[in-house]
Amino acid sequence: MKPVILIWALLLVVLSGYSNEPVHFPLKISKNKHYFVDSKGAPFLYNADTGWQIFYKLTTEEVREYMMTRKKQGFNTLQTQLSMDVGHPNRYGDKPFSADNDFTKPNQQYHDHILKIIRIADSLNMLVVMSQPWVGCCNEAYGGKPEKPIKMNGPEKNRLYGEYLGKQFARCKNLFWIIGGDSNPNNDRPEIVAFAEGLRSTASPHQLLTYHAATTHSSTDIFPNTGWLGFSMVYTYWRNKTSMEVYEACLKEYGKNIMMPFILGESQYEGDGKLFPNDTGKPHQIRRQAYWTMLCGGAGHAYGSDLWSFERGWKERMKYTGANQLIHFYKFFTSFPWYRLEPDTAKVFLVEGNARYSEAGYVTAAVASDRKYACLYFPEKRTVTLDLSKLKGKASEARWFDPRTGEYKEAVKYENKMQSFTPPADNDWALMINAK
Repeated sequence: MKPVILIWALLLVVLSGYSNEPVHFPLKISKNKHYFVDSKGAPFLYNADTGWQIFYKLTTEEVREYMMTRKKQGFNTLQTQLSMDVGHPNRYGDKPFSADNDFTKPNQQYHDHILKIIRIADSLNMLVVMSQPWVGCCNEAYGGKPEKPIKMNGPEKNRLYGEYLGKQFARCKNLFWIIGGDSNPNNDRPEIVAFAEGLRSTASPHQLLTYHAATTHSSTDIFPNTGWLGFSMVYTYWRNKTSMEVYEACLKEYGKNIMMPFILGESQYEGDGKLFPNDTGKPHQIRRQAYWTMLCGGAGHAYGSDLWSFERGWKERMKYTGANQLIHFYKFFTSFPWYRLEPDTAKVFLVEGNARYSEAGYVTAAVASDRKYACLYFPEKRTVTLDLSKLKGKASEARWFDPRTGEYKEAVKYENKMQSFTPPADNDWALMINAK
């Protein structure tokens, strides 16, 4: 990076108030209800890894190694499952329940181990977002059929288990909850609602709850009016006959009248396809999912890879290119007040040259509420026309950011009028524009 660009970047950091100060748990929802803040009011950009099975696939020592690696890569949040498969033991031989998956007989030793792991995450200043009971998409897990544990236990036992979990983890300041899991409630709705109400009745108020619905659906699609839903999760892969692009799902969620933060909770996972046929996401796709979310009103996102089940070779999978490049994503957005961005849904700023809505090359744009800056993400090289008069002042400085390397191109000054912009090279780029 050239000296002048480095000085420009450092100045922006100082002016924006960004720092590497630790997160002060617990988190809460911002006043405008679009993002999370910590107990001192600092905005929290939810940057998660889907380490779903750490509680029962790894030893305590392995969990610490995993968390420390993800922390170095810029992740501050871990999405996990208390358990996924019915009766699945952890590495120490303990199962979630003492007898016949009876929800009124939780195995205290199993749950104490999880408490220990959450405390390790707290020591590393990381948020844990934990699911139980996992409903499942494909006849695995706890739900979906009458003979599965969620239905077999009935509403009252589900409620009691929710109450138990709320008490067990009540003192955890770095904990949110996921209810459901890869599926809409369907016939399990009475039991799931009872569990959620039981959990909410005993959990600490700061432990927000969300619902993990089936792909293309968000939490508020399934539970639009409930007292226990604290934030929404968007879930989609790519556009086909039954799905949509991430930016489409995010803009749909942003446009709702329901006011609460939303995050991209799952999307395409990075992987080579050897372990799981659908885990074939490449680094480019991983990047665009994250940037799209932030420029479409999201409070953060979750990265996924075929690491999630912690099969043999999981330590090598932590080194995937997409995962390593997300630290550039995190540093980029936290170098300015990202939480003031508002998606350009009316297309008054990006006025010409975009891809067709629904295409993978669609450029997303957002302008700060105070009109002092704007940000765009280009999934591919294309020329767009921007109306810089929508920003304050008579001129602006624009600079290109490379999501693959974390480097900036030199800033260029423009008059605040109609201007055309084309990325400096192929592949994807972010564009930061600051009013002067």
